[in-house]
Amino acid sequence: MAAKRYSLVFYAAILVALLSTFGVYRVLEITKANARVATAPVVIAQKDLAEGSAIDRMAVVVAQWPVGTIPAGAFNSIDSVAGRVTRVAVFKGEALVPGRLAPDGTGPGLEVKITPGKRAFAFRINDVSGIAGLIQPNSRVDILVVINSGAEKGNVAKLFMENMRVLAIGAVAQRTDDGRQINAAVCTVEVTPEEGEKLAIATSQGQIQLLLRGYGDPDSAKTNGATTAQIVSTLNKSAPVVAPKPEQPRRAAPRQAPPPQPQPVAPVVQAPPPPKPKADTNTVTIIRGREVQQQKFADTAKKDPTKGRP
Repeated sequence: MAAKRYSLVFYAAILVALLSTFGVYRVLEITKANARVATAPVVIAQKDLAEGSAIDRMAVVVAQWPVGTIPAGAFNSIDSVAGRVTRVAVFKGEALVPGRLAPDGTGPGLEVKITPGKRAFAFRINDVSGIAGLIQPNSRVDILVVINSGAEKGNVAKLFMENMRVLAIGAVAQRTDDGRQINAAVCTVEVTPEEGEKLAIATSQGQIQLLLRGYGDPDSAKTNGATTAQIVSTLNKSAPVVAPKPEQPRRAAPRQAPPPQPQPVAPVVQAPPPPKPKADTNTVTIIRGREVQQQKFADTAKKDPTKGRP
């Protein structure tokens, strides 16, 4: 009896263990099912796709995305996007949606960048008007025209188009990745038909200058324009004006007396020296052999003036 009793307890314990294990398994399965997120296939970009480029099969891949995060209208097969053209740049990992692609049948080119209702207008620029190649595709610029308004005002400069989108510079329709300068002779901007008419007159009659706008600057500027007369007036105001001095009447110089002529100086005549008085004695030299003697005798004729007269 004891053996049967122990066997019954053993089998009952095994049954309870099995039932407990099955219950835990069911709870785990139900919890996993509730935590599982529903997914669906979505076509995403496998690499960066430039604006206006055709999509090939190697550039996209199908991935499972949670149903709650799938964009509206996302494509779910590669065949639905192969050969289509991107309207905007698509980066790696982004889902492809109809808004990012051009209409089916559109070829790659500049036309996919043009907003519906607008046009592309190209005009000639140079290094100065193109800001030395610093303007890139998708930049925003203001257009200024310098035109001759006649002899009264001379040249007039006026800012008449603002926040214009640059579609391309030369043959480049995509911004360079390294930010290098694009030196080209033609700039293409996006305009409305009315703006295209005005810009055609401005480019044919005047000179176009582009002003590069800062990133995200939507403000508009109201200006009155500048004329040659205003510039000259400003320069005249900034420079000091010196009134010319009135000319004084010239007076005749007083006649000056002629300088006195130097008087001739009479030559100085020196008087001859007075004659030396004659000596009162006469000297006689006596030579005796080697001896020489001088003998003086008185001049008797000078002492007695009466002597010697007839």
